[in-house]
Amino acid sequence: MSRLGWYWHRLRAMSAGEMALHARKKLRQMADAKGPPDFSRLRLESSGAFPKLPRPEDAPQVLREALKQDGERILSGHWCAFTHLDLRVDDPPRWHKDYLAGVDLETNESAFKLNHRELPNGADIKLIWELSRWHELVRLAMAAYVLNDARAAEKCLAWLEDWVKHNPPYRGWNWTSALEAGMRLVQFTWIDALLSNRVEMQPRLATLRRAVLPPHIWFTWRHISFGSSANNHLIGELAGLIVATVRWPDLQKCGPALEDLQQRFVRETLLQFAEDGGNREQALNYQLFSWEFCWQARAALLSAERHFDRTIDSRLKEAAKFFVWMQVERELWDYGDSDNAFVTPFAVEVSHFGREWHEWFAEPATSPAIDYWWQQTGPSLAFNFSKPTTDGDGWAYFKQSGYGIWRRSGWTIRWDLSQLGYLKTAAHGHLDALHLSLWYRGVAMVIDPGTGAYYADPELRKWLASASVHNGPRSPGQEPATRLGPFLWSENIEAPRVDFNPEGSFSFFAGFPGKHGCRRMVAVVSNKISVLDNEIDLPGNVRTDEFVTTWQFAPGANLTLIGERHFRLKRDAAVIEIEVSEGWAEVLPVTERSQSLLTSAADELERKFAGTVSPAFRRTEWAPYLKLVARPKPGEPCVFRTTFVASPPS
Repeated sequence: MSRLGWYWHRLRAMSAGEMALHARKKLRQMADAKGPPDFSRLRLESSGAFPKLPRPEDAPQVLREALKQDGERILSGHWCAFTHLDLRVDDPPRWHKDYLAGVDLETNESAFKLNHRELPNGADIKLIWELSRWHELVRLAMAAYVLNDARAAEKCLAWLEDWVKHNPPYRGWNWTSALEAGMRLVQFTWIDALLSNRVEMQPRLATLRRAVLPPHIWFTWRHISFGSSANNHLIGELAGLIVATVRWPDLQKCGPALEDLQQRFVRETLLQFAEDGGNREQALNYQLFSWEFCWQARAALLSAERHFDRTIDSRLKEAAKFFVWMQVERELWDYGDSDNAFVTPFAVEVSHFGREWHEWFAEPATSPAIDYWWQQTGPSLAFNFSKPTTDGDGWAYFKQSGYGIWRRSGWTIRWDLSQLGYLKTAAHGHLDALHLSLWYRGVAMVIDPGTGAYYADPELRKWLASASVHNGPRSPGQEPATRLGPFLWSENIEAPRVDFNPEGSFSFFAGFPGKHGCRRMVAVVSNKISVLDNEIDLPGNVRTDEFVTTWQFAPGANLTLIGERHFRLKRDAAVIEIEVSEGWAEVLPVTERSQSLLTSAADELERKFAGTVSPAFRRTEWAPYLKLVARPKPGEPCVFRTTFVASPPS
């Protein structure tokens, strides 16, 4: 879609009030293009209220070793992006460079004139922003604090000073997002606390506080997200404002009052997390990302002796429980958009940040690094709820969020019964309703295909968000919503109608009345999981000659034919068998990448990308899949079955 077309559809998604706020935003951009006001009279004296640091000598040995290794890695120029990408970075870093694409876009142009959604030569704004989220600088500050590493402390400050030099307020790519500014406020708050015991660095830190804090507070507050853009961005922006203002109370003179921030924070947390804990963006990575922001904001407010009712604590506890239940500890797989974002690098290994938070929610002692950083800050929510077991009875159904989870006898089933996403644009949603993800013995077997990248490959992004690559039964040509471009859908479709029986072995899920006349039913008996798909007549529904279910398997899986309509799927030490009923008109197993070009797919994106999955942001792999095509005939049974059977141990 053309840029003009995208803006037209984005405008149509706005209310009159949101349009007025956009007009105000334009006026503010015109004023702020000249730079921030003079805040030289601010007294940036720390309250010491947040964060409350643990004693360096109490740091667990596993964290000490990790910080030593990370310090050496970072100082040698190897930075980790999105928890898994190894980037070779200059000293000092080139703050406007996409190191993956090898494209440097440094500019002194006003940020308000830059379009970060369209960068030249394959560059992606996320790679540029990632460096300026200062994760690696915080890690150096942690090494300085815990290990008394003077070299790490010096390099952290030197790189911050270089960032200030090359990113003057409101100029260049790193000032094009209020969320990025809010993120830097969180990180700078921790860096300042971690280096506050180094007397020799206090003059330089004082200079950096004045250079960093007022412009970031002013920018984040004046350009804060609103309307249909109010998602995890708004929570992150509020968190950044809160933690910085708690540490430096005089910042209220160039930004909002803490009372106002607290009210907005509470309101947004209750809006964005449903009563059962699920994040309304329908993106599991952002479940944890948003929760981290909320946790830090809550801790900062409590440290400032500000109080609020227990509703917020209850909601955050439910959100943590939701994350524990929806993820499988051994092998985490997200649904919806995921850019592997996290807030502050508290984990032992950044590559395992999701797993370590998962462990900390369930049993804090099993996640020693996170427990170390947070044991001194604010009253605990006393999580300690037990992890989901494999011996539970029936399903757990999160009705408000729209997800079912079932665990027993080594199986885990995660079922998507949700609407497309949050607010009218459903920005981070995927067409994954009725999608089933399947683990056996903790090994991912049937997966959600992932995200790819937000801007670098628009075609792949469109494919991975589509109904075609998810395994909910679909009628070709009848996608219930159209993706119009980055973070914009034609409409936010409602959740499927659900008839749910958590006590029985059967659970029934219906499709979208008037739009998508397919439904799915599940039978779980002993070591078998039977999935029944069919097309149904609904008012306003247009029947088609066929519908399709595509089972996408995880990278590294091996699919082999062992009998007529009978397959074995092996991945790592897990083995299951798949039986396909006679009714399916076509059974198309694709076991090698070259085969994907031989399918009868009429869709160009399917011919190009079928089998491509994204285990992590900016990472793609190919994996086998099984495509089933049904052509119901009038007067004949039209229920089509796929059965997954636990294979006996070898």
